[in-house]
Amino acid sequence: MSTQITPKLTLENIAQRKKKLQGEIQVQKKAMTATVRNIFSPLPPANNKTNAIMRSFNTGMAVFDGVMLGIKLMRKIRKYFRNLK
Repeated sequence: MSTQITPKLTLENIAQRKKKLQGEIQVQKKAMTATVRNIFSPLPPANNKTNAIMRSFNTGMAVFDGVMLGIKLMRKIRKYFRNLK
């Protein structure tokens, strides 16, 4: 039978660990904020007509894809509730 010796926790140790963890949390928070800003920042203006057309096409396809996904989900949900009766 082995016994484990655990170090004694003092208020000073807890306070130091808390400060360290708060610093790590702040670093992560700044990194997440920067990532979110990069993801959701507005797109720069199109430099030429080709980029503008491609951007419009991509936006249209994304909207179409979203609508089709919504329709498919609604059909599955309706089918599921009809089978419950």
